[in-house]
Amino acid sequence: MQIRTRLTLQFITIVAGIMLLALGFIYLKFWQMSVDEFLVSLRSKALMTAEMVLHDESKIKPLETTDNSDQSAYNLPFKENILIYNNNLQRIFAFDRSAEPVSSFVLNALKEGKEYQLQHEDRYTIGIKHQSRSGKTYLIVAESVFHPEELVNLQRILVITFLLIIGIVAMGGWFFAGQAMAPVARIVDQVGKILPSDLSARLQTSNNHDELSKLVVTFNHLLDRIQFAFRMQKSFISNVSHEMKNPLSVIIAQLEVSLGKKRPEEEYQETLESVLEDTRELADVADKLLQLARVHSEQPNIVFERIRLDELMLQSRESLLHLHPDYHISFDISGMPESEEELCIEGNEPLLRSAILNLMDNGCKFSPDKHVDVRILFDGAGNHSLEIADRGPGIPERDMQYIFQPFYRSSQNTRVRGSGIGLSLVDSILKLHRVALNVASKPGEGTTFRLDFPAAAA
Repeated sequence: MQIRTRLTLQFITIVAGIMLLALGFIYLKFWQMSVDEFLVSLRSKALMTAEMVLHDESKIKPLETTDNSDQSAYNLPFKENILIYNNNLQRIFAFDRSAEPVSSFVLNALKEGKEYQLQHEDRYTIGIKHQSRSGKTYLIVAESVFHPEELVNLQRILVITFLLIIGIVAMGGWFFAGQAMAPVARIVDQVGKILPSDLSARLQTSNNHDELSKLVVTFNHLLDRIQFAFRMQKSFISNVSHEMKNPLSVIIAQLEVSLGKKRPEEEYQETLESVLEDTRELADVADKLLQLARVHSEQPNIVFERIRLDELMLQSRESLLHLHPDYHISFDISGMPESEEELCIEGNEPLLRSAILNLMDNGCKFSPDKHVDVRILFDGAGNHSLEIADRGPGIPERDMQYIFQPFYRSSQNTRVRGSGIGLSLVDSILKLHRVALNVASKPGEGTTFRLDFPAAAA
């Protein structure tokens, strides 16, 4: 069922319910007023008849019981009947003498002064205790059929009114539901025209500031993220192909040249060393790509544990110096706590070690003396920090916003070997651990990366 149809039906249902309650209340109130007026009229008529009948009490005698043959003379088409009984419970008057006499139980109740009203379908009966001018007590029972034409006419008018209003509501609801759903139809039409080959298209926004306008803005932001993801994916594939192809081409060329003719053993040694270096570069790129993919695809399954920050830093330092003996890493601790528990943070040790290794490796590579300064700042409140400062040329202001994009390399660093994946991997790992990363750089003085670990994890 379309939303427009559903809205119309819901609108009709709500209005119909309200109308039924309102019209039903009107009908019931009018019916009650009519019944009350009818009973007042019946009571007045009964009392007036009693006054007329009891005008000359001396001539009043109890009615004799007549045969069925004689009763036909007194039978009238029944609409109402008034019966009068004396104090001895003898019937002295009746419009319709063929009517069944009132039960002695009811008459005794009336005699005791308990008036009553009785309804059976559309027939109403009232009983009244009346005292004549002479002081004698008489019992009056009045019966009448209640079926006023006004109620029938009112019922017909209310039904016609209800149908007319529901018809108008249905047409109005269908029209206004269509007006309300028109922007949705336009949005659906615009979305249908967006093709994967062109994600630059955006939905047209309006100045209504309603929910649909917010939906359009949100959808456009989603398209921005999708377009960025597609662009990053294309760039990622292109850069991966380039990063893999260059070392492979160099390796193939070196091996072809070496196998082209016999050469001295020294040249073979140099070729093998060069091939080994290129292969290590390929292995490093593949390892970083695998770690980057793991961080993005296996986030819910990555296990966190308690880790001593100082031990993690020392292990990372030893691993890097083992791979690059020519690197120099100075290490300092500030605010050393007394409790071992206060030295710990929560995180995944292999991933954090990889992030720290990449930061120190970058610092050493870009420093002329291959030296970085590492400092751990322990806080009693658990807000531990780690600073890694190099002595390189610094990062230009124009490049600062791009340094965490995969495969991005500044034009001034093209001579330094690297893949451009390291800082992107570092940024992903630190975001996973909710570690704030701040970068401060001064041209010609170096760059400092500061890692602020969350207090809840310390």
